[in-house]
Amino acid sequence: MRYALMTIFALLAFLQARENPFKPVIDNTVLPVTSNQVKKAPPFESTKVAMPNDARVLTSIAIYYQSIDGSIKKRVVPVDRSIDWHRPIVISQAPLPLSGGVSKEKREARKEGASKEGAKPRRLRPLPFLSLEIGERRIRILTDDAKIRSFHLSRPFKVAIDLRREAGFLTKHIPLKGAPFRAIDIGNHKGYYRIVVTLDAPYRYSIVEVPGGYELRLP
Repeated sequence: MRYALMTIFALLAFLQARENPFKPVIDNTVLPVTSNQVKKAPPFESTKVAMPNDARVLTSIAIYYQSIDGSIKKRVVPVDRSIDWHRPIVISQAPLPLSGGVSKEKREARKEGASKEGAKPRRLRPLPFLSLEIGERRIRILTDDAKIRSFHLSRPFKVAIDLRREAGFLTKHIPLKGAPFRAIDIGNHKGYYRIVVTLDAPYRYSIVEVPGGYELRLP
């Protein structure tokens, strides 16, 4: 009896020595998940910060932001420049550049038209049995082939989709301009082919079945 109790106490001590013996091993390519709720907020445009009357030098700017996993993080930007406290500090987010020196009025008109009608997707047909429609925040994969699996990798962030088919073709690389999609690669494997979408940063995403195929969606 005494030996059995000693064995039980030793086992409990071993389990407590581990950080969490029942915690599953998480692949470091998976997006971090926390109990923090990701806040839904309207798009940021600009804000003004009034300075106190004793301010003379702006040493740095600290920005607190909510990450993709819901945690709050801080970014400090050194400045070290003299300021006039009578004038507020203006913080704004610059718009995405448009080619050709487009005027502000035309940018607003394009923005309004895109919000009403949606941006026209780019259509590609890299293979006889596969078509792609690339929009601003989505990629539609049009094919009759069934999806086997999907997963993502980090550094750089990529989403991979495997589709079932016995086919023979050389690897195809499709560069994409602009955010958030950077490139699409299509490679042939035994019994399936893989579509890999490279993005410019980690994103929460979903892959849903749609008429004629599948769609990769970003929030």
